[in-house]
Amino acid sequence: MQEVPFSTVSRPCYRSEKGPDLHAMLLECYFDDSSDPRREKYYACGGLLGDQDQWDFFEAAWSHETHGLREPFRSTDCECGHGQFSNWPKSKRDDLMARLVNIICEFRLYGFASIVPIAEFNRAFPSLDKKEAFSLAATQVIFNICHVADRNDMNADFWFEEGQQDGIILRIRDSIRALNWKPARRLRAVHFDTKRLRALQSADLIARESFKHMDNLGTRPMRIPVCKLSEILFFMLWTDGSLQHLAASGWPENLQPLLSFGDLPPDARIQHFWKRSWAFHEQTAKSIR
Repeated sequence: MQEVPFSTVSRPCYRSEKGPDLHAMLLECYFDDSSDPRREKYYACGGLLGDQDQWDFFEAAWSHETHGLREPFRSTDCECGHGQFSNWPKSKRDDLMARLVNIICEFRLYGFASIVPIAEFNRAFPSLDKKEAFSLAATQVIFNICHVADRNDMNADFWFEEGQQDGIILRIRDSIRALNWKPARRLRAVHFDTKRLRALQSADLIARESFKHMDNLGTRPMRIPVCKLSEILFFMLWTDGSLQHLAASGWPENLQPLLSFGDLPPDARIQHFWKRSWAFHEQTAKSIR
């Protein structure tokens, strides 16, 4: 008798309308966007990835912590006391956030984010709408996850919150699939759903933390969620030099430069935030203060 994962019997908690793939190792990837209200500082695309078992256990734990909420969890509302959290004291909101962060840590979901600074993007691409900064961040996310999936002999499914970015994401999917690039075959599907999917609620948390980390860098201490998640987070920040290199190479029409950033000169490299580098960046922030 074939074993059926928890995800098949947990509706309406299950992560998508499609049933689980029982015949292939699948990397499930949930991503969201984050920025400031006027899209003037940074545009981030961030989220979490893991295998089906990790997400099944996540579903049960996240559901246990959020079952009493009237609406899907959103990290901005929780931190700032907006919406359904307007009558919650700060201590109660902080406690919920800490428990949700602990769930991500416990099941070792891997966090990834690409962050694009808007001012530098506008200088490099003066003719583009700044919404294309999200396109760049999302493209880098999908490229990197396809590479991870290929390295681990897995397929990858992506979920994003449905909305105004759907067309951009589908365009990215089609462009990547059209490349003569081996890991592109790992991109199995892109789905859109609402924040009722608990995995997308966790993606909201990671996307916001990636934006806030860059927005605070050099002026405030590293945020508590990032400190707790630092061992499983990988943030990539586009720099002025890397954006200028990308523009000179013909992006967005030409996606090839995104596949060959490994051997760039130092002034054109993307800045990485991960593992031991977190301590360095935190110490740098303290010295600036």
